[in-house]
Amino acid sequence: MKLLKQVGSIAVASSLLLAAVPHAWADEAAQSGAAVSDSVIARPVMPVMPGQVDGKLPEASLSKERALELAQSYVTIPSGYTLQSISLNGYYGGGRSYPTWNISYAKKVKDQFYGNINISINGIDGSLSSYYKYDQDPDRKPSYPPKVDFKGAKDAASAWITKVNPSKQSDLLYNDTEEKAFRTPLDGNYQYNIRFDRSVAGVPFPQNGVNVTVNGDGEVVSYNYNWDDQVTFDQSAAAITIDKAAQLFKDKAKLSLQYQIPYRADAAQKKQPIISYTFNGFSLNAVTGELWNPVGGDSAAAGRKPLTDKPLGSKPAANLNLTKEQAVRKVIDTFGLSSDLQLQDASYNESTNPETGETESTWNLNWNKPADKEANSKIVGGGAWATVDSKTGEIKNFNSYASYEPDKEVDAKVSLDTAAATATDFVKKLLPAYTDQLVLDVPNEKDFSADQLKHMRNWEVSFKRVIDGVAAGYEQASLSVDRTTGKIVNFSISFSDVPYPTQKPEVIDIDKAKDLLLSQYDIKLNYVLAGNRGVGVMPLEKYNLMVASGEILPQAADQSADDKLTAKLVYSLVPKYTQEAFLLDAQSGQWKSANTGEVITLGKIKVDDIDNHWARNELQLMVDYQALDVKDGKVNPEQTMTRGEMIKMLVIAINGGNSGFYYGAERKASFADVKAGSPYFAYVESAVDRGLLDPGADFNPNAPMNREDMAQLIVKALGYQNLTKYEGIFNTNFADAAQLKNAGAAVIVLGLGIMSLDNNSFEPQQEVSRAQAASAFFRFLQKRAELQSTPHIVYR
Repeated sequence: MKLLKQVGSIAVASSLLLAAVPHAWADEAAQSGAAVSDSVIARPVMPVMPGQVDGKLPEASLSKERALELAQSYVTIPSGYTLQSISLNGYYGGGRSYPTWNISYAKKVKDQFYGNINISINGIDGSLSSYYKYDQDPDRKPSYPPKVDFKGAKDAASAWITKVNPSKQSDLLYNDTEEKAFRTPLDGNYQYNIRFDRSVAGVPFPQNGVNVTVNGDGEVVSYNYNWDDQVTFDQSAAAITIDKAAQLFKDKAKLSLQYQIPYRADAAQKKQPIISYTFNGFSLNAVTGELWNPVGGDSAAAGRKPLTDKPLGSKPAANLNLTKEQAVRKVIDTFGLSSDLQLQDASYNESTNPETGETESTWNLNWNKPADKEANSKIVGGGAWATVDSKTGEIKNFNSYASYEPDKEVDAKVSLDTAAATATDFVKKLLPAYTDQLVLDVPNEKDFSADQLKHMRNWEVSFKRVIDGVAAGYEQASLSVDRTTGKIVNFSISFSDVPYPTQKPEVIDIDKAKDLLLSQYDIKLNYVLAGNRGVGVMPLEKYNLMVASGEILPQAADQSADDKLTAKLVYSLVPKYTQEAFLLDAQSGQWKSANTGEVITLGKIKVDDIDNHWARNELQLMVDYQALDVKDGKVNPEQTMTRGEMIKMLVIAINGGNSGFYYGAERKASFADVKAGSPYFAYVESAVDRGLLDPGADFNPNAPMNREDMAQLIVKALGYQNLTKYEGIFNTNFADAAQLKNAGAAVIVLGLGIMSLDNNSFEPQQEVSRAQAASAFFRFLQKRAELQSTPHIVYR
């Protein structure tokens, strides 16, 4: 089943289990009494979830035959598709669990799959839970531009809901977040994600609702229904006004400074961290105006000073070249490994750091406790592993686990304060060169329940790397202290070799930064599950991780099948701009791409010199993807296109609109005049890798692009370059064919209608304007959609 992209606010980011992911439980196969011969699959028992009693699901009242009948009433099964399997499983969605019939159809031609259809039917009420169709028929040729636009896709989604779930249609509210961020696609295989939230008295409840995916032909290819009728909505008090909420967001937003490194910038840019203003997303209780933050507050490191004013030592020289025995001894002495542990593996590895181009070498070590030491089979055995830098002798990470009984309560003898002191002394000895940059960050003990503390084996302590008040990215040292023995049992560092400034640069005023950051969000009133410790407002991955680590208890531990989930009114910040990760440069106040570090314009770029131009739509498309630069609100459509600009446009166009490319220090420039640091470096290198350019002495990125060179680039992008070598097959009856170095390329683009003749002349040396380039590339995208042999899907 396809996981649909989630939409919504920060508090609803990832929308809590919004896409209800099926989980399987063992059940009594055909609980309805019907024999299931097509392939009933028994599944392993999963942990207790809300809506279950003692791990058992409610019994299915729907027979296999009825489930198949309903599935075919909801979904038209195309000719050639045959039933592959049907299974009765558990399904967790909408905060509850229920039995589900999962049905699979497939189309095969000569043992090759041409497509599949998966349908899930609620085993109790017979509703359609989910549907997904994947079509890989090579004869399917999606057109470009797509046959339906976003409005057409939305209409198709509404019609589908009317068909399969008419009773809920009046209770749904269209979520326009995706539409606001929409850009005209560059591929005919585009898929529109349409989201409808559950509406409660006109207020959205995004944790329930419907997701529908519509392809460019207007066909619904997936559907996901997520609803819980047992939720109660707190309507006891009215929400504060949105104006008051806006002021509260501004008052309560806490900004901090952080160095960020664009991870897809070229080799020269990557070494230049950008100081930025950031703030942690938060929501407000819409009735009281207080912070709605059930799963944790601000970092305990906020406002704290580093461990020391000056470093306690220097960084170790990279000249040791440790042997295996020396690396092993280093770890044993540092962490006091038990003699019961025996070295099982020691491997040496060398690699090139893509940021610096330097060779790095490490020893990876692994210890285990022999099996004959395990007297009780219920006891989990011990072990340890570590990574040691062979040049500097630094221990990069260490993890150990001692023998223990998982269900036994922990005999905690070490307080959190003691653990913090132990960790502090440890990093001072192990990382003396960084002590003036390490800020202690510990959890708040009152945030742990009594039951958690009974079973939590370790205290987790970290030290954030902060340089003159500015966080160095997400770099930190992390430690675990055993609550029984007080020993360091886990240690890792995530420090980079980036040369950060030693002093904080001058930055713009914090109030101005706050206004800029908040301007990129809409304030939205919605219902959010209060739930167990706010589980309802965190991503599923984070919930699972926190449960696994013992940070929170599983939801079912204090919520029985008869519990009523309560949803509260919450004001959330919904991002206006979602196409690309961005940051606010704290020095210039400019928006920059978090991928490349380039200055960008957020949202749809508007230009004022193409309104009445013949290529307005094509130019706007290229502007939307920032494949054409805009200066002072103008795109200058009749300006000559340079060779560098042409390559940038082509690479972005064939890459589906993505502009972030990264080449590390190991990448040598293919052309002497387009080196690392050039704004065209990544695009030119990508074009070389794609076979669009042949490396040479010079590329001349600022020289004008002519028609013949553009024709050759387009033909290479279509994959027809080799065809041009067969001169005899081309009809070169235009006037200036003899003037072309490769007449075959010109004939191909003329024959496909991508370029045209002027008075029976191709004019190979004529300079190409920006408008002509944008128009040619739009027609290139059209023909590519018709000619491509293997369909691929672009998800939004």
